[in-house]
Amino acid sequence: MKHLPTSVKCVALLAAALLPLAASQAHAATIHTQGSIQYVCSGVGQGSLQKMQAQAAKFNLGFWMVKGPQGEYLANVPVKVMQNGKTVAKFTAGGPLCYLKAPAGTYTIEGRHDGQLRTIQAQSGTTAHYLRW
Repeated sequence: MKHLPTSVKCVALLAAALLPLAASQAHAATIHTQGSIQYVCSGVGQGSLQKMQAQAAKFNLGFWMVKGPQGEYLANVPVKVMQNGKTVAKFTAGGPLCYLKAPAGTYTIEGRHDGQLRTIQAQSGTTAHYLRW
């Protein structure tokens, strides 16, 4: 960098300073929107759980997807969220923990894993539900 113009040095230093921030943001879960529902699903390893928990206050409904007596975490589960018999969101959960921001009310959450359908009733304002296979 000794023989580079000052402007190039500044850009290089700025890029080096921002690289750790960009790397940490790359692992942040993406918030999706479908109609009046916002949702985010994530894994629970390598800091993902802490990042999800840091976002938890933005959401008013949450659930886990687990399997078996030991509660193995599940990912890539097709999920359907319904209210009053109408589908309000449909997505594939990228991790075992999902948070939703939804209008007040009661929701039916369906998940399908290994050909088996599981359904729970969840009230907005609660975040400790489990779809269990």
